[in-house]
Amino acid sequence: MTKIPEVKRIAVLPLDRARIKPGQEKATCALTDTVFDVSEVPEEASLELTRVLFDLLKNKSNFFPVPEGQCVGFLSSLIESNVKASQIRLIQAFGRDLGADAVLYGVIYRYHERMGGDYAASKPASVAFALHLIRVQDGKVLWHYNFDETQRPLTSNLFKFGLFKETGMKWVTAEKLGEIGLKRAVQDLLNRLP
Repeated sequence: MTKIPEVKRIAVLPLDRARIKPGQEKATCALTDTVFDVSEVPEEASLELTRVLFDLLKNKSNFFPVPEGQCVGFLSSLIESNVKASQIRLIQAFGRDLGADAVLYGVIYRYHERMGGDYAASKPASVAFALHLIRVQDGKVLWHYNFDETQRPLTSNLFKFGLFKETGMKWVTAEKLGEIGLKRAVQDLLNRLP
């Protein structure tokens, strides 16, 4: 496991929603070149998964969540000053403005709600997101985590037994599937920090 260089202060931005065009089926992460199957992500999904992420990190002293209103205000000021910058440069600017060493930035690419109940689903939940830890100083991606899951019957893939243990052998909602993914991502990140 590769350790992340020491970062003392990490700003945690609200999760972004992938911008997709009508009929678009795939999207590539601009930071890691990972390709995801995509769908329109409801704003409520972004808000809910952001809440879960902030809750998972709330007692960690080197992480501080940035409210969405503060992000919108910062972006508005950049737009007013007519700054044209890449995604990395914008994230670095956020980090500098917040006095952070690094920024935890994420994008939700897919959020499909299940159709059915806990024990019988005609369509399973499906969630895909990517999280990135970006060093403010130079824009380097220090860590990233991709979660891309569609719940399937255990009999169709025995390698996913871990997911079934986490779900209690039930068909879960997209919110619960996203929460499982965020818990895995945060645990991986914390394990890699010094």
